[in-house]
Amino acid sequence: MLIVSGTFSFPPEDVARLLPAANAMAEATRQEDGCIEYEFSERIDEPGKIRLFERWESALHLAAHFETDHMATWRAALGDVTVLGRSIDKYEGTFEITPL
Repeated sequence: MLIVSGTFSFPPEDVARLLPAANAMAEATRQEDGCIEYEFSERIDEPGKIRLFERWESALHLAAHFETDHMATWRAALGDVTVLGRSIDKYEGTFEITPL
């Protein structure tokens, strides 16, 4: 499994303009083969900071995600707003939860 976790920072007024594209991106991505979870959320204590969280079955599924039409649309939408910063990390592995 792959986990992608990141943040984007925008001027708060740009977030409202970006929401339709973010919603469309999330909805389309959740339909992709291999997508386990895909979420955007805005930090309530830091307007303009958007968190991204993704879980994928494999690196092949994530690679295919980058080639989709909705990814191209998302990248274009990012070009229409001011991106103040971004940080994205990818983690590989499996996780087991041991009952208490």
